[in-house]
Amino acid sequence: MLRELNLRLSQRIVALRGRGLSMAEQEAVEGIHLRRIGPKEALLVSALTAIALALRLPGLDSGLWLDEILSLLESYRMPLGTVVKVFPGDTQHPLYAVSTNISVMAFGEANWVLRLPALLFGVATVPLLYIFARAVTSRREAAFASILLTVSYHHVWFSQNARGYTMLAFWTLLCSLLLWHGLDAGSWPIWAGYGTAAAFGMYTHLTMVFVVASHALVALFVPARSDVGGGFSRRGPVLGLALAGLLSLLLYSPMITQVLDFFLNQPSDMTSLSTPGWALAEAVRVLESGLGISALVVAVATGLWGVASYARSNRLALSLYLLPALLLAAGSMLGRGTLYPRFFFALAGFGILITVRGIADLGGWLGEGVASRSHHRRVGDTVATALLVGLVVASAISLPRNYLLPKQDFEGAARWVTRNALSTDIIITAGVAIVPYRDYLSKPWIFLGHGEGHRVQELREAGHRVWVIYTLPRYLRRSHPRLWDLLEEGCSDERRFRGTLGGGDIVVCTLEPLSLPGEPLTP
Repeated sequence: MLRELNLRLSQRIVALRGRGLSMAEQEAVEGIHLRRIGPKEALLVSALTAIALALRLPGLDSGLWLDEILSLLESYRMPLGTVVKVFPGDTQHPLYAVSTNISVMAFGEANWVLRLPALLFGVATVPLLYIFARAVTSRREAAFASILLTVSYHHVWFSQNARGYTMLAFWTLLCSLLLWHGLDAGSWPIWAGYGTAAAFGMYTHLTMVFVVASHALVALFVPARSDVGGGFSRRGPVLGLALAGLLSLLLYSPMITQVLDFFLNQPSDMTSLSTPGWALAEAVRVLESGLGISALVVAVATGLWGVASYARSNRLALSLYLLPALLLAAGSMLGRGTLYPRFFFALAGFGILITVRGIADLGGWLGEGVASRSHHRRVGDTVATALLVGLVVASAISLPRNYLLPKQDFEGAARWVTRNALSTDIIITAGVAIVPYRDYLSKPWIFLGHGEGHRVQELREAGHRVWVIYTLPRYLRRSHPRLWDLLEEGCSDERRFRGTLGGGDIVVCTLEPLSLPGEPLTP
């Protein structure tokens, strides 16, 4: 079977050479022969995996951020039998919750234990990306893509996040790899593996549905137009997709009515905030925080070049990269009406591969323009390597921020306020900060509900100085407009406790009393 597949791939290469491909594109196409990874490649992948682990361990036990706290309270502390039967909402990542529950039973509750499954799947994605890349492109591009993922600021961040996103990225890559080989080899074990991996992905997070839907489109349309070769049967994809659907239904069956009720009968109240425009701006800000503006511009420009290169040389791979993103964006807006950049994190490996291809092809093009034919490959390789090393360095430079700052410093802010507030002062919080301080840290403060902004003025009129602790101001502005107006008008002595979550700094400020000091108040 392997010999037959390599023969078909050789025929594909001969056909593609006549399309006027660049040198980088020809090298990439010629690098996709199926073969065992050699000792040198295995050594490289092992080294990158070890480095990935080392880069993701520091700061693993730092303070939890809002979504981690919500998941801890709603899922991770629940008995395993409850975890598989209760769907509290879109904070629930069922397979991650099951994994974390087992992790806590084994090691006890600690922040690093809650994040252990994210760490393990994040590290495992590095070698998996190399294996996938070797199936679709050259050894050189596979190596650089894996290096970039290893030192990725954002991948380290999510590998230390007690949520299911690195797990989802792993299943996405694995399904894409199995689909790629399944479309060529078509063996039943590959499609059975595909169906199982896809089901685990959907049990991790329901956005995996859009990845599987994109694969169905690929299996339905691409093989008939591609150079995959003869002998393709649609029975294999049908088996894989049917198995994915069946296993997903079995996994979700204990909570299926809750899932349907949530998505059909509970519209999101964030539709006015989490818009496509905001998601795009936030994605740019997030990427800039991990690369810097110069490296981000290079990555975007070369990414567009990479899309054009794949469109010429490997449309099947390009469809695996782009279709999930398009369906995810459309499906999210048509479904819940909200869009978040983190939804696309599972596709990060594809984005890296596109960028690496763009750099390799751009380097070859520049080499052809400035050097003689006998030397342009060397010049092109040098230019491409310089750009890739620049991206690696830009990402690596950002890594210490992950280690020096927590994602959100709820505990640091609480300690500082408790230490500095007088006995006659009142400490309040509102909005999304309520759950961390009331239900997680058990602080004896005043927690403002919707429409209770008037209480702040009443406390000030009673002679109390009011300390206000809040985070994620765009949510607070919407949920507590009266309180927000007060904060903008006269909240002084502002202090920020920085974190790595965008907009997630914990802000502390004080509103002075409007009369003589009053007596201490017990909330």
